[in-house]
Amino acid sequence: MKEQINAVVRLIIFGIIAAAAGTTAFLFAVVAAFLWVQQRYDTIIAAGVVGGMFLLVAVVALIALAISRRRAARAERRAAQAANANPLPGWLMDPALLLTAFQVVRTIGIGRLIPIALAGVAAFGAAGMMGGKKAAAPRKSTETKRAA
Repeated sequence: MKEQINAVVRLIIFGIIAAAAGTTAFLFAVVAAFLWVQQRYDTIIAAGVVGGMFLLVAVVALIALAISRRRAARAERRAAQAANANPLPGWLMDPALLLTAFQVVRTIGIGRLIPIALAGVAAFGAAGMMGGKKAAAPRKSTETKRAA
């Protein structure tokens, strides 16, 4: 465990160092490009070239963001489909809940739990019969909403 924590700390420290070095290198490259274009052409053109470089970096970052958001949405859809494909509810898959239920059965005894379970089933059945009408489902509109 201690080795894993040390590895994570080293990873974070070296990652910060690499990010700082990369940023510094990028800034020096921008300054060098500015000075080279300024000597060759003019200050206004050099400023435009440097601005274009930053615009290019921003566009690449936006494209990467769009791609990562699309991948995250796709992964979320797959997870939702996998959750819907599972016939058992999530609480039934929880091992802590199952162990607690087994402990209750062991403590009370199966002979005493059968009449309690039958009474519960009967109560739920009676409540379902006495419930009356079901609420009407809301109708879906065929109209499309448009922005003003």
